[in-house]
Formats: sequence, C-alpha cells, structure tokens
Amino acid sequence: MIFARDLITDWMWPEGGNPKPYGLLHIFSLLFMVILIYLFVTKLALKYNKKTDDKVVFGIGLFLIIIEIYKQIFNTLVSTNGYQWYMFPFQFCSVPMYIAIISSLLKEGKVKDAMYKFLAYYGLVAGTAVMLIPGDVFTSPYAVISFHSMLWHISLVVMGCYLLISRRLGFEFKKDIVPAFIVFVSVVTLAIIFNIIGYNAFFGNSEINVHGHMMNLFFISPYYITTLPVLSLIQPRVPYPIFLLCYLVMFTLGVSLVWLVNNFIRKSIIKKELHGENNKLI
Repeated sequence: MIFARDLITDWMWPEGGNPKPYGLLHIFSLLFMVILIYLFVTKLALKYNKKTDDKVVFGIGLFLIIIEIYKQIFNTLVSTNGYQWYMFPFQFCSVPMYIAIISSLLKEGKVKDAMYKFLAYYGLVAGTAVMLIPGDVFTSPYAVISFHSMLWHISLVVMGCYLLISRRLGFEFKKDIVPAFIVFVSVVTLAIIFNIIGYNAFFGNSEINVHGHMMNLFFISPYYITTLPVLSLIQPRVPYPIFLLCYLVMFTLGVSLVWLVNNFIRKSIIKKELHGENNKLI
C-alpha cells in the first residue's frame, strides 16, 4: 500500500522546473490536440451519424471521469489536512464531464440537443481558454497534475470541435446559442446554490472548518474574490448580481466568437463547393 502511494505521489517536477506556458509540454500538448481534432473531425464527425455522436461523447465523458477519479485520489493522498474542497469537481471545466455522460444516454430531443450545444460551445471555450493561457494549471509541483490538466482541456476542445461539425452547427445563431446558454445558466445557478449552502453550513464557520478549507465553485462565490482574469477586478467594485451578469456575458461573448468563426468557415466551404460545381457545369 505504501509502495502504491509513493508510486503515484512521488513523481514531482524538479524545484523550479514546472512546465512553462509555450514550453515543451505545452507545445507538445497543442500539437497532440490539433492531431486529435483532425482525426475526430475527418474520420468521424463528417459522417453525420447520431449514434457515433453518442459513442464519441460518452467515450470522452468516461475518460474524463476516470482521470478525475485518479486526480481526486491523488490529491487526497498528498494532502496533509484532509480533502481539499477547492478542487471539488464542479467547476466550469468540470461540468462537461457530467453533461457528456448524461446527454449521450438521452434520446434525441430538445434537452439532449441543448446539452450537446453547451458542450460544443461553452465546453470548447473553457478548454480553449486554458490551452491558450495555461499558467494556472502549471503551478502544481506534481507532474501527473500537469498532464491531467492538459489531457482534460484537450478533451474538451476535441469534443467541442467534433460536435460543431457532426451536429452541423454554425448556421443559425439563436438556434445554436440560446439552448446552450440555458444549460450554462442552469449549471451556474447550481454552483451558486452549492457555494451559498456550503459556506453557511461549513466553510464560513472557523470552529467547524478548522483547516480553513474553501469551496469556490465556478469561481463565482459571493464570499471570495474570483481569480479569473478581468472578473477579479470587477467583482470587488460592483454589486454581486452585476458581477454575475458580467460573468455570464464574458463567456457568452467568447461563445459568440466561436459561432462567428464556425459560421465563416462553413460559408466559405459552401461557396467553394458551389464554385466547383459551377466549373463542372461550364
């Protein structure tokens, strides 16, 4: 048992040797991500098979669950003061794990469609943000945590790109974004409820919470200042409801940008196909 514990907890970066943004590990991860996107899109997504969609999404969701269980066990083993509640798996980047499994098992309908659109847009934005600006995920001294973070966010990007193509998204803004936004608001609401209940029942009581643990799901707790860029400057200066509105707007703007890029690419492809057909007719 001791050997097993040492085997998974002793693989640490040398002092001062943590990965750096756009260093070797990051560049390799980006290249690996691009290769996976190409394979998933060209070999699977272009076939437009809904059963394949379910298998792909379920498979990625299952993979995320497996590596998250490992991460939770790992962090509990290395912790000296009990479970670290700051890593409770209900963050913006964590919920795609649950939604992927649930949505892939549902029958075709509005709920499944909305969940898939959430994964395609909000999940893609969450994954891309970390893959482009990975500073915060390279702070752990443990190598396996850095690898976990890269694999996790690569999975979100690959799944998002796959669904954008396989579900033929990018033609109607309202039809795409509104259902995804409803799912986003729903999980944000759950995070707020959990934050409030958790703080008042445990984390805010120093006599009960002797280790000073904190839980800030989605980094939008009304009791702690968020660490998210830009929003960390906004939260202390505005009422909490305004901060939440800024949070929703910021991520939805990112999603809208993804939709615009996807729409532009799709229209460009259609124009090329039509031009090619016209040449054949000539």
